[in-house]
Amino acid sequence: MKMEPGATISEKETCAELGISRTPMREAVLRLAQEGLVNVVPSGGTFVNTISLRGVIEGHLIRSSLELRMARIAAHSYNAVHDRDFDLLVFLQNDASKRQDYDQSFAVDNNFHRLVCTMAGFPDIWQAIHNATGQLDRIRRYAIPRSGYFDEVEQEHRAIYQAIKSGDADGAYNLMRRHLDDIAAVVEYVFADQPSLIAQEPGFDVSTLNLMLAPPATQ
Repeated sequence: MKMEPGATISEKETCAELGISRTPMREAVLRLAQEGLVNVVPSGGTFVNTISLRGVIEGHLIRSSLELRMARIAAHSYNAVHDRDFDLLVFLQNDASKRQDYDQSFAVDNNFHRLVCTMAGFPDIWQAIHNATGQLDRIRRYAIPRSGYFDEVEQEHRAIYQAIKSGDADGAYNLMRRHLDDIAAVVEYVFADQPSLIAQEPGFDVSTLNLMLAPPATQ
């Protein structure tokens, strides 16, 4: 979200800024286009796409389905070797909160969920989730500055980790479900604050977001 939807991506300027050649730049743009994050117009330039509501929903469905399983499996295979990793993430989250550093906070949030996948014994699952949630992540990143975010996320991460640490698979599942359950409110927040950011494709009724986005309550 450092580049708003509709912004033009200059190949020359970006290469100079990042200190890279055109080949990796073009490969990156191709990957972003495949994920629906940019639109490449032949002989017309490359532009940042609006956020796809369909993409947000698809990303959340994939993320919640996989992460709920990861939380449950992690509770069955807990290993104290990961405690130091979690303590470091808590330290970094506190540091981000003190400095109101939204970028670091977002990165730490993602790294916590990566850690849960690692604890479950499936570290590559996080990459599969990450590859599917480009549109969802844009919504999440935009909404981070809302009031109470830092304290809320830290408390929820602590509760999830404690349930995993104690071997409470059902508790870890339900806490993770509630942790992911606020995405409908996040989408509604963005719609209210900046509706032009989201492309609402035909067939999606905003009033049914809770139904589409809420993770299953059954275990």
